[in-house]
Amino acid sequence: MKIPAVGLMFLFVWSALAAGPLGSETPVSGFRLPTFTAEGNRSMLLQGTSALVGSKTIEVQDLNLTLFKGDAANTIETVLLSPSAVADLDAETLHGDGPVRVIHDEVEITGHGWAYDHALKKVSITSRVRVVFHATLPDILK
Repeated sequence: MKIPAVGLMFLFVWSALAAGPLGSETPVSGFRLPTFTAEGNRSMLLQGTSALVGSKTIEVQDLNLTLFKGDAANTIETVLLSPSAVADLDAETLHGDGPVRVIHDEVEITGHGWAYDHALKKVSITSRVRVVFHATLPDILK
């Protein structure tokens, strides 16, 4: 029987909370929440130094969100780093008011005030955005 990725997300949330009840005010240290594709390949790894887990949200400190291509080789597609973030489990979104750094093979983006939608694989940054391209951009100014 295959368990959908969303079902696996909740399964891992429950296992990560072994130290306390759901919604506990006590932070979970060394928080890690992996998700997988229907084929069992990595889709995402949400981790932080600590987290406060509620029934519908997770407040993560020192966020490191690693997004995978979903292949058998577990190829990393993008890494998102931020000092703090709030994850909405139902909507499969993350957001933060502070700084963010998005790292991809061909581009690195930094800024403040951000949101990530996992279903759309979309990052939005609201202010102080800086983009550095690591790829060749031929004829971009023509």
